[in-house]
Amino acid sequence: MRILIGKLLQRISYKQTMGRRSFCTKNIVDIGQPTPSSHPQLMKEGEITPGISLEEYILRRKRLLDVLPENGLAIFAAAPVKMMNDVVPYTYRQDADYSYITGCQQPGGVAILGHECGFCMFMPEPTTQDVTWQGQTAGISAALEVFKADKAYPMSKLREILPDFMRRSSKLFHNVQTAVPTYMELDAFQKAATSGEVKDVSVLTHQLRLIKSSAELKLMRESAAIACQALLQTMLHSKIHPYEGMLSAKMEYECKMRGAQRMAFNPVVGGGPNASVIHYSRNDQKIKGGDLVLMDVGCEFHGYVSDLTRTWPPCGSFSSAQEELYDLILQTNKECVKLCKPGATIRQIHNFSVDMLQKGLKEIGILKEDSRRSSHYQLSRSYHQLNPTSIGHYLGMDVHDCSKVSYDHPLTSGVVITIEPGIYIPLFSNIPERYQGIGIRIEDEVLITDTGCEVLTGSIPKEVKHIESLLNNFHHGTVKESHSNQMVSFS
Repeated sequence: MRILIGKLLQRISYKQTMGRRSFCTKNIVDIGQPTPSSHPQLMKEGEITPGISLEEYILRRKRLLDVLPENGLAIFAAAPVKMMNDVVPYTYRQDADYSYITGCQQPGGVAILGHECGFCMFMPEPTTQDVTWQGQTAGISAALEVFKADKAYPMSKLREILPDFMRRSSKLFHNVQTAVPTYMELDAFQKAATSGEVKDVSVLTHQLRLIKSSAELKLMRESAAIACQALLQTMLHSKIHPYEGMLSAKMEYECKMRGAQRMAFNPVVGGGPNASVIHYSRNDQKIKGGDLVLMDVGCEFHGYVSDLTRTWPPCGSFSSAQEELYDLILQTNKECVKLCKPGATIRQIHNFSVDMLQKGLKEIGILKEDSRRSSHYQLSRSYHQLNPTSIGHYLGMDVHDCSKVSYDHPLTSGVVITIEPGIYIPLFSNIPERYQGIGIRIEDEVLITDTGCEVLTGSIPKEVKHIESLLNNFHHGTVKESHSNQMVSFS
């Protein structure tokens, strides 16, 4: 028996030793962000960022060159580090355009793209102290070997090299949102700006980012699935913990435990009359029994965000007034989703939603015509006070993605938008008292397809009967999830 046990221990020791060798990191170069060699659990070989391959980044740059004027030059600066105080930075998030073109997720760099110069990166030069306190960062070698720049230089060479590229270009494009004095103070840039030859590069990049690739859609589906699962758990949690702050914390916890890197924005958790504040963010109140709670939430999964809203009564049942308004918003949501197809526009869908909501609110008795004024003018004005928002927006790397693309732009396959009708009735208004203090929004993510659309957030319930059944049949805030990380659709 002793001999047998001894042999067994030898085998275990051998396997442990081999395991340690398999995960040895001595030869893995740290470039300040995940790579396939440093994070094999996140990335496959050939990927620059999780889910997005080198080939896709090269294709993005080629597509930008295709729309860049023949003698144009595009300049991208990384997002700056924002400080909470003199020594504590906020969590860093890269600018979407810089990330889209370069794949670099770190601050301090400037990238340029042109027909003559190709793809060049100017990289920061950390000191020994910087590395000690903040860790390794991508430098010239990473720019060439990982991000596949045609040329790479230290940032200290920018003032020497970039002006020549600028002078040889007839038009400059740069990211206005992240522009830095490092290149804006150059004489060549100032001269181009004075002569009106400097434009916002997002006019070009937003058109490219609007239509998502299959790899991008895979990330967006996962981002939506994570947010749906997290919100479902949070809805159940609200039954026994009806506090805005706790629900916000629960949502963030559930998202991050499922792989999200961060929230897409500060969760909106509005209980009772707080739900009538469209972008309410205090999240510091207890939700009273019988009140609704509106949660507008989303997470970010490897650079792609989700955005959805549900409104429900933590107590488990809607009042008659709440259900009356909720049903109007729900039906509007459903009808607007039906309009999501190639060729339609967000503006057209918005106008339809306004007509439907105005009609419904008139029938309920919330909107009333004034015989002293033009009925159309009065209805429009009164309605706008109750819902000043658009029916939706583009979604992708940013929450309000591709803001340079008009809402009159025809939708095409691969575009993702939100559909989010709502009603926001403050307290002490001239609305019938039983409706006062009610805020309701139902928001879904919708992918435009060749034949119509796909609702990416269809797994989270929005029917009254489904919500009430969910809240009243699961008392301890737990729902079993399948091994495939999917949920049963409530749509």
